[in-house]
Amino acid sequence: MELRVFPALSVPQRFKACRLTFFCLLALGLLIGSLACGTAVSWGHAAEKPLRLGILPVLDTLPLQVAVTEGYFAKQGLAVELVVFDSALERDAAMQAGQLEGYFGDMVNTVLMVRSGVPMRMVTAAYAARPGQRQFAVVGRPGLNAASLDAMASGTVGLSNATIMEYLLDLMEERGLVPPGRFERLEVKKIPVRMQMLLGGRLDLAILPEPLVTLAVSQGARVYATDEDLQVPLTVVGLLHRLLNDSVHTGERFLSAYREALAALAQNPEKYRSLMAATCRIPEELAASYHVPEFPEAGVPPEVEVERLLAWMRVRGLLTEALSVRDLVWSPTP
Repeated sequence: MELRVFPALSVPQRFKACRLTFFCLLALGLLIGSLACGTAVSWGHAAEKPLRLGILPVLDTLPLQVAVTEGYFAKQGLAVELVVFDSALERDAAMQAGQLEGYFGDMVNTVLMVRSGVPMRMVTAAYAARPGQRQFAVVGRPGLNAASLDAMASGTVGLSNATIMEYLLDLMEERGLVPPGRFERLEVKKIPVRMQMLLGGRLDLAILPEPLVTLAVSQGARVYATDEDLQVPLTVVGLLHRLLNDSVHTGERFLSAYREALAALAQNPEKYRSLMAATCRIPEELAASYHVPEFPEAGVPPEVEVERLLAWMRVRGLLTEALSVRDLVWSPTP
């Protein structure tokens, strides 16, 4: 066996080597200590964990897109990441798996998420039905010549059960906009499929969201009833309860950024047309002409509307637990 002999170090060399060893051990000790305390090691500026918000590529999320693009969240010290999902099913699975800290969805689905055990609260309405600006409509197939829904003896209507669309259709029947019980309800979960079935004549009617309502009309469909006069909240943004109770006021900061985005949209909506087209999946043929919507003020849905929704969900068999408004809606004051 060969024995390799290294030359002895001089005193200055030994001093440098010891100093280097000392600093290496010191750095290693700091690293181990920081990991033991559960903190992330960051060189330079401290890196805040992003607040991941699961959304769908729909019109209601435009204020969130503006808040990220204009840096309003960053201005509040929040690192918000919008995670876009192609379907509500994928978004819900990610939320239930703990992969998200925030959530955009319709009110019915949000209640169902809380019922499933997700510790979340609504922090603001994202969109609400309002006069002069339809968001959902009952649309008739091309070639359907009935002057009104009352003039139709029967027919089929495509929708998605256990969603805000079923709730709206029930409200339309309750308020006389749609003849109650006259149309056979057919569940078609995927909205693009539902629209194609309508345009192809396989459905007489369908409840669709904008901008697909406008697109369907451009292809010969006809609007028979809308949500404009219902004046109910439709979609919301929610955050995990632990964030809303933290010591750094995440909820208030989030809403401050959201309000700033709403103000920017109200002041110059055309500035965000291209952002809307890119992030909200506006069909190419509508990108230049489709109006930029007006959005409700930041704030939680009215208590009376949440109670009305919960009562409807109980009647529909969607909710058996004794959930209250307090279980669903965040209040910044105890």
